[in-house]
Amino acid sequence: MAARDDDIDGGGDCDCGLWEMLCYIWPGILGALVALLLVCPILYLGFLHSEDEAKIPEYRVAVAGFSGLDPDRDLSLATLDPTFDLTIRITEPRKYDAACFEHGHVASVSYAGVALARGPVPEFCAKSENVTERGSVMAWGNGMVVPQFARERLAEELRRGDAAVDVALVAPPKYCKFCQQKVLLCTAALGRGGEPSPPCRVIYQDLPEEYPGPGTGTGRKLLKPRGGAAAQKAAFL
Repeated sequence: MAARDDDIDGGGDCDCGLWEMLCYIWPGILGALVALLLVCPILYLGFLHSEDEAKIPEYRVAVAGFSGLDPDRDLSLATLDPTFDLTIRITEPRKYDAACFEHGHVASVSYAGVALARGPVPEFCAKSENVTERGSVMAWGNGMVVPQFARERLAEELRRGDAAVDVALVAPPKYCKFCQQKVLLCTAALGRGGEPSPPCRVIYQDLPEEYPGPGTGTGRKLLKPRGGAAAQKAAFL
């Protein structure tokens, strides 16, 4: 029997056309899949970090012990030599970040605006949705002059059992243009068995009035200008 025309000419043309079309579009499909594989992890990580940015670490301080503030013996004197044993707690809610106390942090203890003690904070961090505590952070004062009204009020509060001190955890200053110091302001109870304070308040304060300027390797100090960022910028030009 004679072969049909469509058997000779038609069937092969259909298959060849399909493969040619696939050959043309396959590189585009492959490129799109590779791009998707590369972009998806980046977008996912960006999403996770954006979630972290909405979370803020929480800091608390407790006074585990103190001395030199006996209401009858010490607080009748014009000068005090107090010592405070502090515990610092960091609650880190972020999964991909860390809250740290770096070298140079200082704990300053005061009452009614009067300085009582000061001491270094050791380096430590809280990471990855964790709670970290550091105890035995010591702050002390020698010959601290405290006004009579403050000593009398503190003595009464200690007798009642509702005394508290202010603890400022001050970050080391970063000596650069327009930099500020991070300060944690906490209120810690005295004589309550190391009860943690309410969450500390975070503020940022200007650098001291006199500080080493950037690039002054000879140790020369520059006075920090007043009058805002414009004046500061002008001072370094």
